[in-house]
Amino acid sequence: MVILMRIPLQLRQVVAAATLLFGMVAAITAPEPFSCPMQIPLTQQSLAAAPSGWEATTAGSERTQHDLTNFAVNGGPVGSPNGEIYDKEEERKDGKGGATRTQRWNLQGMSGGFAVCSYFRTRVELARSLDGYSSCEVVYKRSRNSDFKMASATCR
Repeated sequence: MVILMRIPLQLRQVVAAATLLFGMVAAITAPEPFSCPMQIPLTQQSLAAAPSGWEATTAGSERTQHDLTNFAVNGGPVGSPNGEIYDKEEERKDGKGGATRTQRWNLQGMSGGFAVCSYFRTRVELARSLDGYSSCEVVYKRSRNSDFKMASATCR
């Protein structure tokens, strides 16, 4: 506090205003973090014409849940096979036979990229621009004697 008292009042006011302005600019330019929805509503699935001798049916809703199964960082444009490999992967065991696997993408310097969320038993994908975001992270979890299952996919 003694050091601040030696700085002229006008300079302190300029520094305070610059700090406030920088905080406002950072808040404007930094988009809100987002996560892929863990599940999407059921999709309409039908067959235009069944092969001769066959009847087309659809499975009940309990068999067609569209859970999040995959996440990708795509260099763009949407729909192109321009996927980016994650920059870092970590796996931690929990001591009970389970584990958590985390994959991270560093998005610094990327422009025109998209986050792509894919879902079980549908070809529907959700895509979202990554402009302004600095990183994405996917977390997979497994318990003893099970496969890894996606727990979250988030970008900040």
